[in-house]
Amino acid sequence: MKKLILLSLTYVALWAVWYFAYPYFLIWLEGFSFFTTLPDFTAIHFHLPEDTFRYVGSFLLQFYAFPAAGAAIQALLPVLFILSIMAIIKRLVENSEGLVWIAYAFLPLYLYYQMSDMTLVRSITILAAVAAAAMLVYLATIFIKPFGKVPAFLRNRYFCAVMLLLSLGMSVSVMTTYGSVGRHYEKVAHMYHLAQHQEWEEILEEISVQESVQNEYMRKYALLALAQTGQLTDYAFRYGLSSSDDFLFYDVQESFCLSFNVLFYRTLGMNNPAVYHSYQQALQSVPGLSFDAMRNLTDIYLEQKEYELARKYMDILAHTTCHGKWIRERLPKLEAIRDAEPEYRMQGDKFIMESFLPDISSMYDRYPKDAKYADYLLCAVLANKDAGTFFKIFNVVAPRIYTEGQRIPRIYQEALLLIASKEPVVLKVYRIDDDVWKRFTDFTELMSQGKTAQAKRKYADSYWAYVY
Repeated sequence: MKKLILLSLTYVALWAVWYFAYPYFLIWLEGFSFFTTLPDFTAIHFHLPEDTFRYVGSFLLQFYAFPAAGAAIQALLPVLFILSIMAIIKRLVENSEGLVWIAYAFLPLYLYYQMSDMTLVRSITILAAVAAAAMLVYLATIFIKPFGKVPAFLRNRYFCAVMLLLSLGMSVSVMTTYGSVGRHYEKVAHMYHLAQHQEWEEILEEISVQESVQNEYMRKYALLALAQTGQLTDYAFRYGLSSSDDFLFYDVQESFCLSFNVLFYRTLGMNNPAVYHSYQQALQSVPGLSFDAMRNLTDIYLEQKEYELARKYMDILAHTTCHGKWIRERLPKLEAIRDAEPEYRMQGDKFIMESFLPDISSMYDRYPKDAKYADYLLCAVLANKDAGTFFKIFNVVAPRIYTEGQRIPRIYQEALLLIASKEPVVLKVYRIDDDVWKRFTDFTELMSQGKTAQAKRKYADSYWAYVY
């Protein structure tokens, strides 16, 4: 009974850690995996029996879309591992009472491997090996007596309690500190989840300015959220914008990075690069496909009214375990585009997605009245400290977007004030707000007095502090 209570408490504790500390990482694991009952997929990607554990892992990961279910599976695996070791000890040692701490001594090591296991293959393989050993020991000890007794001090209740607490403490440490998943993976997965559901304000609440400045993953999500809420041109430098490359991940084949790129391009309505990065994202998964990529591709093709391609991916997802509701929600959209002509937003000459500035410049040329493209382009040029190019582009953008006395964003006003020192005509053409003038006057006075550090600290979110 005591062992049952201990195991039950262990299960509940492990479930609670996974559910409350890593819920979004569990959801991300489902998106990173893929499983379908289609026979061609099984024949191509799973070679049984050697891929049995990978097959089982892919099946189980489907349920991680629901964090409570994912946490239940994650907690169950180490508990079964402990039970298998306890079974071995019981059959090999005659006086095995009180030796449960030996089984728990292996728990931190198992959790360490489990936390870096994104396919469950390693976790299931270790569990299967220990369970098989327990079965062999059981069969062998039918005919062979246990090997004898262990010293009494190893079964002492106080010694056992200390060893149990030590093992449990190390397990908690592994799950919260030393696991390769860590809080970083959970935070990135959380931001990705919020961005998928367009919770832009919540992203800005979750990411502090300091965190955005120090962490490139958080900075990209913060900048994306600023752009989606219309605040990029006021607070980009406050959140650490320092290069045109801060908006996207380049030359990185990491699933978290590719997932972000898909989101970025979809928010801009640039579906072709979103499709490209979706395929690249899928290739990071073991079978070369992933639920996240499949869902993205389905939604993109529905938006483009590509009936055949959208139906293809919906048919594949229809042969999975947990996508019934998801498919039903999109069936009306699919039927609505059955006879429609595909729509592609990109028009004119094709160009290659290489780097941020050429790409966003080309998109602005195609959609000159779209402020979002203009803001990305202008902020990227300012981030590269190229005031001359900014002024040339702004002179083209302003008559199209900032018409009829519409306020010019603060960052642009700050850049124009710097340019005005060499081009006084700027002040005759563009209106500068009184508060921006006051800030600039105070900043220049501090700088002239040699109080550079104070000036940069006081106006840390300004373009002036960034330039200097």
